[in-house]
Amino acid sequence: MKKRIVFLLIAVGLVTFMFASGRKDGQNQAKTTEVKISVLNGPSGVGLVPLFEREAEKNNLSIQMEVSSTPDVLLPKLIKGEIDMGILPPNAAAKVYNTSENIVLLAVVGKGMLNLMSLDTNVKTLDNLKGKRVFVAGQGSTPEYLLRYLASQSGIVIDSKQADSLELDFSIPTAELAAALASEKISYAFLPEPFASLAQINNPHLIRALDIQGLYQSFTNTQDSYPMTVLVGRKSFVEENKDLVKKVLKEVAAAIDYTNKNPEKAGQLVEKYSLGLKAPIVTKSIPTSAFAYSSAVDAKKDIEDLLSVFLDFAPEAIGGKLPDDSFYFN
Repeated sequence: MKKRIVFLLIAVGLVTFMFASGRKDGQNQAKTTEVKISVLNGPSGVGLVPLFEREAEKNNLSIQMEVSSTPDVLLPKLIKGEIDMGILPPNAAAKVYNTSENIVLLAVVGKGMLNLMSLDTNVKTLDNLKGKRVFVAGQGSTPEYLLRYLASQSGIVIDSKQADSLELDFSIPTAELAAALASEKISYAFLPEPFASLAQINNPHLIRALDIQGLYQSFTNTQDSYPMTVLVGRKSFVEENKDLVKKVLKEVAAAIDYTNKNPEKAGQLVEKYSLGLKAPIVTKSIPTSAFAYSSAVDAKKDIEDLLSVFLDFAPEAIGGKLPDDSFYFN
């Protein structure tokens, strides 16, 4: 009988010890939270590429990165909860919010990097483009409407039958514009980085004919450039995880800073993780690509200035109105 009692006491003691030890480990080891982010194939994801090689579990946060081919592929995944955050053009983000309120703008991760590229050294002002045909990267997106805005502010007529009007041509895909320009098949192109740098690599005589960012600042009376790329989150996820979102945004800002300071390594990562660009092109273009982080609140005015351009020329591209304050993460 005594042996049985002793055995039971030992057994209870072991169980108690194991439970207490497990509880202690659980208390000392905080739960790791996973966040899934998708960037877009191409230049918009370059600033965040260091996150692809981020330590798997750091500061109790695991960030899983993936690449989506287009916004049309990314958005359904975001809305369905397959990813938590994603990269979009500002107008696309505004349109989704205005039509469904399913997303929140978290930060700007890329600013103005559009260039008018040409061999024509006589182009000194927008007036010099009268009567010219400019090939534009991306119909219905920021390049088109920004160029329309700049032209209108300069009193230049677009796409009319007047001899001195400016003609916009969208017939060449963005990925092929650099080659067409470098081979001198076309004379003028309005395109973003890294395609401007790619064209210059293949034809060093090409010049950045106009200071597009400076012209925009002058016409809008702003000190900063226009946002080109934003990071958004699914509204339900953001509302339920505000502290977590703030932690992720710190990682995003650090990634962009690393990209700017280490262009060669960032270029290698872009090619390694198949963002659709070659390392040498990315490395050369980073200094002129304007990868920069701004919180949604800090960037609100810049975003509204750009969206106002869309509102004037293509209101349907942003959902017909400027988003309200709830669009901006705070």
